[in-house]
Amino acid sequence: MSTGLMIGIDIGGTKTLMIVTDREGSILAQHKQPTIQARQPSAFFSALFEQVHHLLSTIDRTIADIEGIGIGLPGAVNVATGVITHIPALPLDGVSLIKQIEPFYQGALYLDNDVNVAALGEHWQGAGIGKKHMIMLTVGTGIGGAVILNDTLFRGADYTAGEVSYFVVDHQPEQRSLEVVNSHEFGRFESHASGTGIGIYARQWLTSQQADATHPIVVHAGGDIEQVQAVDVLMLAQAGNSDAQEIMNVPVDYMAAGIANMISLLNPECVVIGGGVADSSYYIEQLSQRIQQFTPIHAQLVPAVLGNVAGALGAVYGVLNDPLMMNPHSR
Repeated sequence: MSTGLMIGIDIGGTKTLMIVTDREGSILAQHKQPTIQARQPSAFFSALFEQVHHLLSTIDRTIADIEGIGIGLPGAVNVATGVITHIPALPLDGVSLIKQIEPFYQGALYLDNDVNVAALGEHWQGAGIGKKHMIMLTVGTGIGGAVILNDTLFRGADYTAGEVSYFVVDHQPEQRSLEVVNSHEFGRFESHASGTGIGIYARQWLTSQQADATHPIVVHAGGDIEQVQAVDVLMLAQAGNSDAQEIMNVPVDYMAAGIANMISLLNPECVVIGGGVADSSYYIEQLSQRIQQFTPIHAQLVPAVLGNVAGALGAVYGVLNDPLMMNPHSR
């Protein structure tokens, strides 16, 4: 008998969220924990499915009751073969995820990049409802991107579409060197516009201004310039602090230019902004104003609304609509 129960798992570099839902995406149970630290893929998935069994036990269910599992991971996933690449945070580079999962689960499965599943979640249940063409950006330690066109996730030739972090936004040939190019550090969009970039620029700006421990931004960071992060600047900018707003001018300009290029190329109906910056209405308003200066093509700029559950919900959506099948007659 069909139970209609699905599992969505969003695996990040530091945290993992898993949920149990019905086919409409209503969350019946959820659990968040530190991402498993295991050197071998087999040990990683053994521990992951122990957590799955524990979550199911909280609602008196077992893995046999589950119709599908969707998983988002911080890397590029070949959705045809289930092989993952470019995943620096976990020891899974080049691993066949299907082979690793088969000992623990043999049913409908969906595997994808973590930003892709977050985009699917927002498109299904969040800020992108009803939008056929949508871009999602997650702005945090780095910048992640995903593209939905004609209600379909666009993955690209090597399943890496949406890697906007590598946008070149400050090309200066005289500074170009082979060493820098090979490290992927040169001209990266995220080095200027990410949360990490905001923090670095803020600390440099405060130091150049000879700010001391009494400066409001430094006070917010606990009295130490070296501890100033993007959240400190964003909160003070939101509150109207002129120095924080001046600091934000540079990263906001970079972000606005990058988004304007995406809008000009793809003509989406909306651009959804997720990550910590999405909580700042000041940031969203400033971006909107500056994007209009860079392109006449209109797209609505909106904050993500699902928060931490976007990726897990998107993984559920993926397994409902585009699953891989693993030994479907074995159950």
